[in-house]
Amino acid sequence: MKKGSSHESIQYNGAVNVIRSESYPRAFPLHWHNHVEIAVWTEETKPGADPDNRPLLHVNQTAYRMNPGDILFIWPGEMHEIVGNKDGRLTGLQFSVALFDALPDFTPFFHFFRTYHQISHAEQPELASRIMTHIRRMLSAQEDRDTFSGVKMVICLYEMFMDFGIYIKNTVLEETNPGSVGAGSVFEKVNASRTFEKISDACSFIIDNCEHELTLESAAAHAGFSACYFSRIFKQFTNYNFVEYLTLQRIKRAQLLLADPDKSITETSYQAGFKSISTFNRVFRQYRGCSPSEYRKYYLR
Repeated sequence: MKKGSSHESIQYNGAVNVIRSESYPRAFPLHWHNHVEIAVWTEETKPGADPDNRPLLHVNQTAYRMNPGDILFIWPGEMHEIVGNKDGRLTGLQFSVALFDALPDFTPFFHFFRTYHQISHAEQPELASRIMTHIRRMLSAQEDRDTFSGVKMVICLYEMFMDFGIYIKNTVLEETNPGSVGAGSVFEKVNASRTFEKISDACSFIIDNCEHELTLESAAAHAGFSACYFSRIFKQFTNYNFVEYLTLQRIKRAQLLLADPDKSITETSYQAGFKSISTFNRVFRQYRGCSPSEYRKYYLR
């Protein structure tokens, strides 16, 4: 970690935090956090703003100068600072990656999502416009503050990443016309597409069999990779190592089993794939912030 940086702890008022332009920091020192942050410059420029005084942020020691319609993604753990936002042009969104834990369709895309930082309206107008449309809908839902505004914001967030994922699949993962790009580029796209499909299949395999005895070697063999290569590429694509992902699926399975009031905690533990009740209690609290019995009392009352 870079000297002088700090960890920022976020308190959420809802599933998605919105930082309006009037509250977005004009400057903020080097820091990092465990959630996703999106900085956007909507196309409305404040009266009297200096057109040459564009916002400047640093992410992982790379400078990003923002323009109207631009979107900047800051991923968990990335060192970043707001160098200048003098005219208050930026708006921010913050949310936890845990929102995507229950949606395995997104999991293999995280590797590709994280390769994007600034999406320039000038250079990628179609993608920038589509993402900005969803962001505007989230801002509008937050402003309305009706009964289901938080739900609407999460739906918009999911739709935004669906569009983002479709764009990646169409432009990065699909084979393109060999006459339009170099052969190396085509090979890389085809290779990435095949790897993506194998990792997606491995995720489904783990989800479907998480209650059984699974090993890194068995998942790697299912995907058709060596254990060493699978371990590295699985982490790269999903943002989880094999054990973390398997444990998360077992926790999800346990949550479903806990819905049955006639099933004991011990039965739930073994049927979800845990070998001991003590391990189950410890890991469940680690992932969900409460014990299995507390979860059952709170969520099923």
